[in-house]
Amino acid sequence: MNASDALASKLAPYRERPGVKAALLISHDGFLVASSADPGLDVDAVAAHLGGAIDIAARLADELAQRETRLITVELDELNVVLAPFSDELLLCLIGTRQAITLEYRLGGGRT
Repeated sequence: MNASDALASKLAPYRERPGVKAALLISHDGFLVASSADPGLDVDAVAAHLGGAIDIAARLADELAQRETRLITVELDELNVVLAPFSDELLLCLIGTRQAITLEYRLGGGRT
């Protein structure tokens, strides 16, 4: 098993959940390293677009005097996208239906 196959095998558990359309491993500059996705999804194009989102998030973190971006989420009409650290060098991107990938937002603290 080569390194690419080994990385792709790590994506299999994410794809077992119904509604997860894709699991990608990408570099910090948006290059696709490994993927498991539904047919017809252009994973190279998705990774390239995510490279732009990663760059924007990094610049925003810098502007706000933060060391790094820990999580990027995008909610679309029918799909949610989550981008999170996978290793020091790779990011995990999950794309799935709203039922498969649920995002919850809460404001900290109580009301006064």
